[in-house]
Amino acid sequence: MAIRDIYDGAKTRVRTVGGDSEHFPVEMGLHQGSALSSFLFALVMDALTNHIQGEVPWYMVFADDIVLIDESRAGVNKRLKVWRQILESKDFKLSRTKTEYLECKFSIEPGKVGVDVRLESQVIPSRGSFKYLGSVIHGVWEIDEDVAHHIGVG
Repeated sequence: MAIRDIYDGAKTRVRTVGGDSEHFPVEMGLHQGSALSSFLFALVMDALTNHIQGEVPWYMVFADDIVLIDESRAGVNKRLKVWRQILESKDFKLSRTKTEYLECKFSIEPGKVGVDVRLESQVIPSRGSFKYLGSVIHGVWEIDEDVAHHIGVG
């Protein structure tokens, strides 16, 4: 997900015990690499999406990454549409180039017709695995890459 100039023309002020300051322009956006920026971004994301968040593990938000989980591609499409609408209503924008999905095939359902995962009219590319918070998550039963990664880190 990418932010679309949410600071364009924005003004703010500082509130203290002694009173409020005069309004001043916000001239700089989110600082990459700042621990406080990540916290503030997560706080804003949580407030914006509180009413559409499901129970864990059906969604996860980490900094500016969102993971939506469902049992079907159609379900992922519905969740993606709701999140896109909510975020775009507040001038956030989901990145069309960075959005990907991972389909976990823990059982085989014969005769199941495939549905594309889409962000509006754009088909989202599929991945075979994701690296997320230090672990490698696969769409099949394999764990070799994750085990090798953890051994290498150790």
